Amino acid sequence: MKRKREPQIQKPKMLIVDDKAVNRYVLRSIFEEEYEIVECQDGRGAIEVLGEKRDDVAAVLLDIVMPVCDGFAVLKYMKETALRTVPVILISSNVDDKNIHRACEYDVADYIQKPFQENVVRQRVQRVVDLYQMKKEKVEYERAE
Repeated sequence: MKRKREPQIQKPKMLIVDDKAVNRYVLRSIFEEEYEIVECQDGRGAIEVLGEKRDDVAAVLLDIVMPVCDGFAVLKYMKETALRTVPVILISSNVDDKNIHRACEYDVADYIQKPFQENVVRQRVQRVVDLYQMKKEKVEYERAE
């Protein structure tokens, strides 16, 4: 007797951008059960992914300091291409007033300092994703009326 196949529930995509493999590994291990993880080691790769999958990305976890193309270049690209509906959470060890102020200019949803605690990252990221999802649903509802 054949078993019915359960329908596959598609996980939302999360883009993790960090030049250090260990950081990507840790973040992936935190979120891989709830999200389909896409990883990039620099901003150039992130821009390519966002260009291809712009409507599929539920959240971006973004480091600031990376070779080739830094996190601020990614934020600039997102602003110029109207990707403001995708929440960006900066996760960086480079936390100073100048970077925080600059990140705020790009409407970054949150800023988490490395080293981080798993439960704090999980809660803060989920809170941001939930808020953006509610906002998106509200806009879609209002357009439908």
